[in-house]
Amino acid sequence: MSSRSIRSSFQKKLLARFLVAGFVPLLVCIVLVTILFRVTLNSSTENRAERQLADMSERLHTLVLGCDDVLEQLQESELVLAALTGEREATEVYSFLYDATGQMSRQATFSLYDGEGQLLYTTGTAAPGERLPLNWGLLYAAREGAGLICRRASEYDKVRHGSMQLARAVWGEDEIPAGYVTAELSDDCFRHLFEGTYDSGNDILVLDRFWGTVYASPTLHDETLAPRLRAQLLEGESLSIAGSNCTYYVQEEPASGFALVMQQPKPVADWIMQLLLWVTVAALLLSLLLGSQFSMAFSREIFEPIRELNTAMARIEEGDLAVRLEVRGTDEISQLLERFNLMAGRLKENLDNSIRQQQELGDAQIRMMQAQLNPHFLYNTLDTLKWLGKINRIPEVSTISANLADILRSSISADDFVRLGDELALLERYVEIQNIRFPDKFVYQTDIEDETREMLIPKLTLQPLVENAIIHGFEDGSHGVITVSAAQRGDELTVTVQDDGCGMSPDSRARFLAKSGAASGHLGLYNVDAILRLHYGEKCGLKFLSPRDGRGTCIRMTLPVRTRTDKEDATL
Repeated sequence: MSSRSIRSSFQKKLLARFLVAGFVPLLVCIVLVTILFRVTLNSSTENRAERQLADMSERLHTLVLGCDDVLEQLQESELVLAALTGEREATEVYSFLYDATGQMSRQATFSLYDGEGQLLYTTGTAAPGERLPLNWGLLYAAREGAGLICRRASEYDKVRHGSMQLARAVWGEDEIPAGYVTAELSDDCFRHLFEGTYDSGNDILVLDRFWGTVYASPTLHDETLAPRLRAQLLEGESLSIAGSNCTYYVQEEPASGFALVMQQPKPVADWIMQLLLWVTVAALLLSLLLGSQFSMAFSREIFEPIRELNTAMARIEEGDLAVRLEVRGTDEISQLLERFNLMAGRLKENLDNSIRQQQELGDAQIRMMQAQLNPHFLYNTLDTLKWLGKINRIPEVSTISANLADILRSSISADDFVRLGDELALLERYVEIQNIRFPDKFVYQTDIEDETREMLIPKLTLQPLVENAIIHGFEDGSHGVITVSAAQRGDELTVTVQDDGCGMSPDSRARFLAKSGAASGHLGLYNVDAILRLHYGEKCGLKFLSPRDGRGTCIRMTLPVRTRTDKEDATL
């Protein structure tokens, strides 16, 4: 791979990581903050508007119910019925009218109309004699309906002193209306009623059941607002106006059925949101530009030492171990260059040592080949000794020669593992030799479970343990017993060699546990322990146990259960 392709790949990866690390978190943060700000602000504004609208609806509801109570009282009064037929004096009627209306007369104008729609009495400023139509409008609705009638004042009425009208019919004989009692609410009444209940900058509309304007706050100068909102509703769309920076909230007053609409400017105008969007885009682009420039400069700063390192490694691949790099600083890259120089020096040193060792190994092989004896010569010599012993009737020589030949044959065999039964047979030959050397010095016995004889163990691992027991266990001249036992415990094979001799001294055991075989004088034990650990791991080394009678030495090795079939399967 060329240095140019390495630089291109490295710079692209570094650039991508810088952009992801700098751009994505910034983008996510800005989006989340913007959304959270807008949602929180809209929620707070909406909650406040709904509370204010509920307060205004409650005030209007209380006023409508108060007016209805007065109208119902007038409707049921005998004096009013008599006044409508002209049977009462005007002063008496006015006195009763003002008494019945009480404090409500300050908020609404109450009037009495006769059956022909002519105004007879009023708490307002209208002149008696004015008429309202009977075949349409307020009086028609009162005659045809039942209970309280609420309407907005029609611009076609000649008598129009308010914005909202309430009426009840006063029934005479033969179910013919003797007259009508009405109440009118003016714009001033609505203005005082809603004063202080909503924020400045908001506007209020009171609409009738057909969304005709009953009252509009003084600051609302858009006379087409109510028709446009009504058109939105008729088309099944949400209560909003395209291009408007206002939000609309609606609540119905239950007694009259009129709707209160609050027009509230959006907490954040559209142009502010657009400006915020442009600022966000500009910040992201600036972040992208700065991240790109910074990552490119940083990658170039890192790449130059890496390029030099790549070139030097290519020279080492070609066999030039004398190459070295110039270290210019103390940062991590400089430390990497220092380690490269150290690695190159050690590599050259190791190569020189390897060449020297190869030369020494060649010389050793030549010397070994020169001194090598043919194993058949040893076997033939031992066989000759065996027959000489038999011919001269010296059975010990014959036995030692035959057993030693078997031991030699096993020690130079290619197999690393043997059956426990074969190892025990070889051990018996070794013990037979030692019995000839040391007659009546020890008794050898075994306690072997039959199923363990087919299990595999490393070859020549029992002989050093028994040899240690013979040489060191009875070095004080005592007579004893050496016991070799084997048993299977689950998936483990335990082999124990125990003697009842003088035992291993604490110092020797400490040196052995410290893995100092030569210093401990027990090189055979050390070799067996090393073989077990190499084959099975650290936990399978030799273990010293407490002897049953408190005398002698007890050594155990614990191996995984393996048979010849398992070994062959593992090899396959």
